[in-house]
Amino acid sequence: MPRIVLLPCTELSHAYTTGYSTVALGRRYSCSPTTIAKRLRHCGITLRRARFVAIAIDAELLRQAYLAEHLPIAQIATRFGVSPSTIANKRRAYGIPIRPRRRACSF
Repeated sequence: MPRIVLLPCTELSHAYTTGYSTVALGRRYSCSPTTIAKRLRHCGITLRRARFVAIAIDAELLRQAYLAEHLPIAQIATRFGVSPSTIANKRRAYGIPIRPRRRACSF
C-alpha cells in the first residue's frame, strides 16, 4: 500500500520558488522528486526547466575542428566550453565520421 505524504502547498511552493530543487525537497520530505513535482503542479506552480539544457554547437565548426584541424576531443570541448562527452555525442548526432587512428611511428 502506498504511503500517503502530506505536503503543504504554501510551504512547498515557497521553498521551491526560493531555489530548492525537487531533489532537495524530496530529501526534506522523505519522498521522491517526482512526488514533489506532481504536488507542485497540483499546487499551481510551474516547474523550472530541467537541469540539462541542450547546448547548441554549430555542426560545421565541429566538423572543421574535428576533421580538418585534427584537434583532440578534449581540446574541442574546451573551445566550445562543454564536456568531451558532449562533443562526442554531437559528433555522432551530426553524422561526423570517426577519424582514422594514426599509425604509430616506427623507428
